[in-house]
Amino acid sequence: MVENVVEGLFESIGWSIGGAAVAVAVLVGGPRAKGLAKNAIKGYFATTQRLREVTAETSESFQDLYAEAKHEYESQLNVERSAEAESEVAASDQVTIEVEPE
Repeated sequence: MVENVVEGLFESIGWSIGGAAVAVAVLVGGPRAKGLAKNAIKGYFATTQRLREVTAETSESFQDLYAEAKHEYESQLNVERSAEAESEVAASDQVTIEVEPE
């Protein structure tokens, strides 16, 4: 989900950069402008690729953290339930003796 948002954001930014590069090429003209436009587009590709990698790494780290927290939470619940069950068993093992007054 985060990847889609970031990808969409940078894709629109990329189109803006590309449009600006084309505008520069039109204004300046000549082979030198074409090279500048190409370099700008290549830079966009490199930036978006790196951003995708960082986003994927961040997402994976968050998923790992979530899984660890969930496991610890469930483990703690199991310990608490076991303790409750043991105390109930201990309470049921107690014998109550009632003495009637004479």
